[in-house]
Parts: sequence; C-alpha cells; structure tokens
Amino acid sequence: MRVTLEDVARVARVSTKTVSRVINNEPAVAADTRERVVQAIRSLNYVPNSAARNLSRGRAMAIGLVVGWSVNSAFSSMLIDAMLQDTLHKGYSLVLFSSNQGTAGRVTKALLGNQIDGVIMDSAAANDPELIAQLEAMKRPHLIIHPDFLDRYSRASFVRIDNFEGAKKATEYLLGLGHRAIGLVSYPPDRPGNERHSGYQAALAEAGVTPDPAWVYDCSLELPVQIGYKGALELVPHHPELTAIFAATDEIAIGVLTALWQLGMRIPEDVSVVGFDDISLASVITPPLTTVHQPIDVISRVAVELMVEMIEDPGGARKDVVLPTSLVVRDSSAPPRSEGRGPWVGDTPNSLSAQGRCLA
Repeated sequence: MRVTLEDVARVARVSTKTVSRVINNEPAVAADTRERVVQAIRSLNYVPNSAARNLSRGRAMAIGLVVGWSVNSAFSSMLIDAMLQDTLHKGYSLVLFSSNQGTAGRVTKALLGNQIDGVIMDSAAANDPELIAQLEAMKRPHLIIHPDFLDRYSRASFVRIDNFEGAKKATEYLLGLGHRAIGLVSYPPDRPGNERHSGYQAALAEAGVTPDPAWVYDCSLELPVQIGYKGALELVPHHPELTAIFAATDEIAIGVLTALWQLGMRIPEDVSVVGFDDISLASVITPPLTTVHQPIDVISRVAVELMVEMIEDPGGARKDVVLPTSLVVRDSSAPPRSEGRGPWVGDTPNSLSAQGRCLA
C-alpha cells in the first residue's frame, strides 16, 4: 500500500503542511519538529510525489525535445544523449517526441496538461507550421537548434552553427592542399538551410576556380550514407580530374569512402575526402575522416540553459546563439598526386555508376 503525506503527518504528530515544509526544505520549522518528520519519512519509507510538488509550483520540471531527423542518425542520437544529461543536471526531465503528422497535437496536450514546460526542436521538426503556430499562440517557451529559417519564427530562440563558414573552411583547406577539382556530394541546393552547398561554392569562387556543375552530386534520399555511396559512384568514374570530395555530412562521407574503396581508389592518395559534423564514427573509420567539428555537447548545453531561462523568465528577450566550428584534420586528406589519377580503364565504372543515379 502506498504511503501518503497524511500517513507521515499522523506518525510525526504534525500537520500535512508541516510535512510539506520539511520536504521542500522551507524555513520556520522547529528543529525537533523537523527531526520527527524526517524520522517518520524514514520509518515509513515515504517517497514524495514529485509530480504533485511540481504541479503546485506551476511547473512540470520537464522539457520536450521534438526530433524531426531520424533518431537513428548520428547527430540525433548524440544530441539526445547529451540533452538527457544536461536536463538532468538542471533538475529537469526530458520528454522525447518524434516528428510526424500528429506531433503538434501531442505537444500541445503535453503543454496544456503540465507535462512539459517548454519545447526544443531540431531544424526538421521546426518546419512543421502547425506546431510553430500552436507554440506561438500559446506563448510557451520554444527553441530551435539549427533553424533553416530565421525570419519565420516570431517568438523562438535559436542555437546554431555557421554552416556556410564551416563548409567554406573545409573547401578552403582542400584548396590550400593544392586541390582544384573538388567534388561535392550533398543534399539538393534548394533544400532549406543548405548553407554548406553555398559555402563550398563561395570558397571555389574566391580561389578563382570555376567548378564544373558535373562535379556536384545532390540527392534527397532519406539515408545520407546512400547519398554518399551513390554520389561517389556517379562522380569519380566519369571525372578522373577530381582529386577531392567534400561531403556535406560525415554520414554522406562514409558512403563516399565505401564507394571509393569498391572502385579501387586509395584514400587520400587518389582522392581526398572531407566531411562535416565530426560524429563519433569519424575518428575510428578507416581512414580516420578529416571533418568540420560542430560541438554537439555545447549545442545541447546552451540549448538547455536557454530553455530553462525562458521557462523561469517568460518575459525575457529572445536569443540567437551562433557557435563556432573547427576543422579536424585526420588521415582522409592530403595534397593531390602530381601525376593525377589518369583516365578510367574498363567497364566497371559504367556498371557501378548506373546504380548511383539519384532516383528520389
């Protein structure tokens, strides 16, 4: 049978209000009275109802995280793991929502039912107009990580990285090694927020390199590894002048590396590869991947800190925090071979590249 607050009050010979004051560590309780209540709690093995206490404070002490990208993706899994720790450190719980057709209704019910105090979203989740409209109408705290748009949200705060500058930095690094024919494997350039594509183009333009549009493979397949795999099979056999590939994410880069290995290419001797994100796998694959590091642990910590501020001070100003990226150089990149790769010989590339065309 569950022990109640009233049971503790009866054993300690005090009122339930006094028990509540002791549990919440409030002042104005005599030392001997406090000791009787503590002893009663211990003897009865009483566990305070934290949900009821939070309800009395007007807070759920929980933050909702809406994930639009697949939870199986490296970025999402790393973000969720970091945010579980950061919310716990702040005394909050984390409630996870997957983004789909009914997300707006579920999040709204959780807010109205005092199950969560605010909402953090990734870029894909924040592209749900119904969810955003509900949050703004309710004037409840919400924050977007890596927003695709900055002018679409009137009440949200943001935590993001400079994707354009990070991609530009990666491409400039390859240019600095001596590469001039640099391929790009990415999501489509018209995809909202695809600043990594723009950063690649800007770096080439500033270096006076006129890229061949055929050096770019973009696709909207759901799995980024497939994009990288198909992209490399499409680009490399048909463009022997390519000495490097910039992949818009590390998962795309892993697909590129796999395809290059199947094509008999040496990395980085024949083709250098640079990714973006610095996921946990980047440092342990073969060869270890040169990539642009985005600080997911810092992104999580700052997002949770801002959300707690918004919950505790609803009238505070919106914030837009832009965190820096850094280039991590590993073994997948090197200067190009002076003699180049030379023309492709045989029928293998044609049969392989036929599999690589984007059908999505």
